[in-house]
Amino acid sequence: MNSLEEQYRNPTKLNTRINIHEKYSENKVDWHRWLFEQINIPPNSRVLEIGCGDGTFWLKNRNRIDSSWSLTLSDYSEGMVQSVQQNLIEIPNIQYTQLNIEDIPFEDNRFDVIIANHMLYHVPNRKNALSEVRRILKPGGTFYSSTIGQNHLKEFGELLKRFDPNLDFPSAREHALNFGVENGAEQLQGYFNEIVYKDFPGGLKITDEKAIVDYLLSSNTELNEILVDDTLEEFLRFLASEKEANHGVIHITKSTGLFESRSFSL
Repeated sequence: MNSLEEQYRNPTKLNTRINIHEKYSENKVDWHRWLFEQINIPPNSRVLEIGCGDGTFWLKNRNRIDSSWSLTLSDYSEGMVQSVQQNLIEIPNIQYTQLNIEDIPFEDNRFDVIIANHMLYHVPNRKNALSEVRRILKPGGTFYSSTIGQNHLKEFGELLKRFDPNLDFPSAREHALNFGVENGAEQLQGYFNEIVYKDFPGGLKITDEKAIVDYLLSSNTELNEILVDDTLEEFLRFLASEKEANHGVIHITKSTGLFESRSFSL
């Protein structure tokens, strides 16, 4: 099992990362509620979410779900599919499936709306993936894809390097270089038109250094083997001193938003 598969085998580590944003975000509008407000789903639409995780997006917006919609929630991870089914068991009109975005098992022109939140940067062959999304999206349908930018959570890496120049936390940069705020529109062109980017403003103001450690250790990097025992205690003391020097707060940059891409009409 590779590190990505281990991260998303079940929702535990994903929830750790979600929680730090919910607790310490300067923008008090919930991300999942904001995201729902940006997505236009007409009545009687067929909707597919790819990479649904544990279904937090739909759970937080369950009172907004139109009963006329036909929802299909999917994930690459079997564990996530099982989790989302349990979490949304009381919400009707939802189908669940495990799939690979590079080889989607649905017929052409099936869905009115397709959603892929914070997952395209994990996909090895995004050209195949976007071609598949376009194939199953109806003419005039809309593809919503959220992602991060290259400065997202950059201070995590900066803090680690100040603690030990040999340490780094590059995953946010690497994800954004794959498919991010800065280059997402370019990758979507050719498959979709009327591409619009919407930014979700605000950073993090973290008052508990343990939350930073929990986040770093949830990401399945070599830090799990380095930040242990005495080194972990020393790092916590370092973070506490950084917090004290900044009036009890550690500021973390966020860069995240949503691409809205409409398919070419025939």
